[in-house]
Amino acid sequence: MQIATTGTTSHRSIHAATKQIINDVIGDINGTPDFMIVAYTPNYREKEEYEKAIAKICEESGTQNIIGGTFPAVATSNDIPTTQGCSLMAFKSSELSFQPPVSYSNVRLNPIKGAEKLVKLFKEDKKKNKTGFFLTPGPNFPPDAFNDMKMLDSIFAHKFRGMFNLVGKLINRNMGKNGYGVTSFAYKILKKLLENGVSNTLGGATIDLDMLSCYQFQGENVFQNAMVGTTFSSDKLDFGHSWTFDKSQRSKTFEISKGLKSSSYVHTINNKPAQEEFLNIIDIPKDLYEEAFKGVAYASLLYLSTLMSEDQGNLPFVSVCHPILEGVISTIPEEILDESNRIAEFCTQSGIGVQKSAYQCAKAASQGINNPAFGLFINCSNRLLIAGDKTEEENKMIEEALGADVPFMTLYSGGEFSIINHKPIYAAVSVHGLVAGYGHSPQKNVVF
Repeated sequence: MQIATTGTTSHRSIHAATKQIINDVIGDINGTPDFMIVAYTPNYREKEEYEKAIAKICEESGTQNIIGGTFPAVATSNDIPTTQGCSLMAFKSSELSFQPPVSYSNVRLNPIKGAEKLVKLFKEDKKKNKTGFFLTPGPNFPPDAFNDMKMLDSIFAHKFRGMFNLVGKLINRNMGKNGYGVTSFAYKILKKLLENGVSNTLGGATIDLDMLSCYQFQGENVFQNAMVGTTFSSDKLDFGHSWTFDKSQRSKTFEISKGLKSSSYVHTINNKPAQEEFLNIIDIPKDLYEEAFKGVAYASLLYLSTLMSEDQGNLPFVSVCHPILEGVISTIPEEILDESNRIAEFCTQSGIGVQKSAYQCAKAASQGINNPAFGLFINCSNRLLIAGDKTEEENKMIEEALGADVPFMTLYSGGEFSIINHKPIYAAVSVHGLVAGYGHSPQKNVVF
């Protein structure tokens, strides 16, 4: 029995892509959909273009129960993934409910207020089984981003570390305001949800790979710095969650010796200057590194690392290095760094490993669900780069795990952060999944 229908279309024109996705997905539904997830790629650029497209989808579908955003690639179960187009997932079922989607337009600076809107949705939802889904803005690196961080290398920051950690909180706030990352606010959302009894929710960040713009959708509204979200609930359907990353190839371990935990900035690795030791460990000559990155304002050298967290196990994060900085930026929330032993490990990933981990995530999320009805996945955009032209193969692995004809959507994000089985999971270069379905054969007819 079909609860969701999906589709993906590719076109250089957002108007043509929108027209096609309306025809392919919304046209298949008998009546007005209960809820839709709409995802565009960021190549259309202009906010006004997305506003027109979303307004058209609302008009043609007859509903404003929509959330979504822009992602460097989008995929659905029945079409080839695209890096220039649109994916849409529409739901219509008497056995699945959605709270009216909410938004909070200042989430970079006030993540707690955004989280409170999600908490309210959970508390108002009285169904037996429920889970959440929310999206935030992702990293945005303007040309002067790394210049703004130079004060983290100052003598004062090194010498008066304890005091500067307080100053670092203000710097971190400014970094969040300017959009330099999601570490500064996403983990706070998870903690707030957890404190209020939320056991499972799927979260991710919108992003453009050049890190210059990203948008979030709620109804006909198009935002740039907002959180958007809703809850799924049912008395009949079960919801399964999981996450994983490619653990197949590990390399050298290292110690995060000193840094400013309040801004996730590492001064020393193995008690040596961070940038110098970073390049030494991954075996890249400094002159080659500087030549490659010195003229590119928003680019940096990203490398996957893992950190052993006492509460969450082995968590992947990204190390960010740039010639203008002496230290290394890490995507480790302060709360996780506090309860870790600070011994990390560099990893390399492969296209095959990425595919296998996507299969593992989907398979684990669907455990205990005999009849999957649909799946929703947040997949890191760095994994997209690793997979390259094998992204379609990754899609096929998810299909194999869920079963043929099970509709699903994959959004390639700028951050993956979920609550899974009462644990806040904030991880980089990973895939997070939600699978809904029946633990037994459904008795009630689905209106579709």
